[in-house]
Amino acid sequence: MLTPPDGDEGFGWILTGDTELAAATGLREHDLAVALARAVGVRALVDDGGIHPDRWVLVSADGSSGRVLTDPDAAADGDLRIVHALEPISGEPQLAVVPPPDWARDW
Repeated sequence: MLTPPDGDEGFGWILTGDTELAAATGLREHDLAVALARAVGVRALVDDGGIHPDRWVLVSADGSSGRVLTDPDAAADGDLRIVHALEPISGEPQLAVVPPPDWARDW
């Protein structure tokens, strides 16, 4: 099921396909997100594979990507909102960048 976003901010599209989607496309999750973001002109949040539920990889509409932090309070209400990027993302120059502390740079 696909639900379009309400406004310019936030994320309203949900694409779920598990291993069947990966097998059908031959793409990993991040690569599929890049292809879809470029083709449709939207941003995508992709699980970063870590244990922290508020850390994601943002894929910009131009295909560039980087790690971001989302608001845990908004997420508890079902709304994914980006607080800031953890590294520069060329397609999202408006996002503030706050690098993670030294101990968390390799996650």
